[in-house]
Amino acid sequence: MNLLNISALEIARKISSKEVTVVDVVEFYIHRIKTYKDLNCISALFETEALEHARQLDTLNITSKRLSQFHGIPILLKDNLDVKGYVTKAGTVYLDQIAQESCALVRQLESLGFVILGKVKMTELAFGLSGQNPLQGTPHNPWSKKQLAPGGSSSGSSVAVAAGLCPLSIGGDTGGSIRTPAALNGIFGFKPSSDQIDASGGVPLSKTLDTLGPIALRSEDILELYALLAKTHVPHLRSDLNQLYYLAEEDFPYPLNDEVLSLWNKLLAQLKEQGFTLKKWQPPAGFNFEELSTRTSKIIAYESYLYHGKDAENEQTKMWQVIRDRVLHGKTITADDYQQTIRERSIFQDIFKKSLVENLCLLLPVSPIFAVELDVQDTQFIHVGDYTRPFNYLDAPSFTFPIGTSSTHMPMGVQLVSHQANDHLVLEQAQAVISKLNIQPKVANI
Repeated sequence: MNLLNISALEIARKISSKEVTVVDVVEFYIHRIKTYKDLNCISALFETEALEHARQLDTLNITSKRLSQFHGIPILLKDNLDVKGYVTKAGTVYLDQIAQESCALVRQLESLGFVILGKVKMTELAFGLSGQNPLQGTPHNPWSKKQLAPGGSSSGSSVAVAAGLCPLSIGGDTGGSIRTPAALNGIFGFKPSSDQIDASGGVPLSKTLDTLGPIALRSEDILELYALLAKTHVPHLRSDLNQLYYLAEEDFPYPLNDEVLSLWNKLLAQLKEQGFTLKKWQPPAGFNFEELSTRTSKIIAYESYLYHGKDAENEQTKMWQVIRDRVLHGKTITADDYQQTIRERSIFQDIFKKSLVENLCLLLPVSPIFAVELDVQDTQFIHVGDYTRPFNYLDAPSFTFPIGTSSTHMPMGVQLVSHQANDHLVLEQAQAVISKLNIQPKVANI
């Protein structure tokens, strides 16, 4: 049985038609997880519980009592989400409290018939975009024999999907942490507007900005899953999905690597060939990528210190010094400065919304570089957030999709964004682009 390179929805249809059982599917992925353990992306495997749940779901399937279109699908979770009976490590080696209750999202996923297969590794406290984690061990980007950055902080979530260890995973995005690893692993990822997916119950980095979202090999899985998880459904206001804004090179916040730029220009040419009208987006007065990125970083640092400052200040706490320094930086930010930054969000959100005339989505890069070798001070990714962090401050929904690979076969993706609460337009626009360009990534050849 081979379940690779097909959607979770297709696997669920196979379960529904009795072509395979849920137990078959769960055993298939457990076997792959054990086979490719050197990828180092699994934090906890719930083998016994997953198989028991699979048997229960098979019993329901026999009587045609499917819980949703994802009935029987295994899913992996970022390890900052509480699962009852397990420690929520959040990428650390010092957190040791066993969760007494599962978080809201886990309960929701189980009610839809998902099998929680386990939890995956992540950047410590979700504080970084490279995915590096020297204390727990960094998940291995499956597209290279070398240890290259998997992207973070949802490193394990993206590596697991890209390597075919699960058809779907859940990641989190506070400053680019779904979009970056999805782009660097050649798969799809969606950062919704905040509060659309219930993020309560787990270890926070910034409760203001923390946003949960799905990561998958097939875009249709994200569309269908989000429709089930989202708190609200606001239909888009436009039927024409053939028009897009794009960010012109002269407005890039940081130059793209030559090969990334080549892929970007190729994408724009392909879109034009497929009948899309591309309009150069004019950054509005007062819109500055660097300033918005700094505002996001300020909120993250301030709130991370509120939650994790005591641990960071305790020299006995075993913490990567890079992360400790990032958390302690929050101590230097005054409450007045933080509160003003929060208050002014709505001003910038309104400016951005008005710049998207005719309710068009904006297409732009995710990362200026491909996955690179890790460095001890974690500085190689300093400019990746230039493209992602501004849209966390704006609370902008953002969909990442792959656009090709480098000469060394490393993947790259781009993002489609829109204004706050315009999630469904972003998803439908992304699907229109993906369909026209026939973007169907494959699992890494590991």
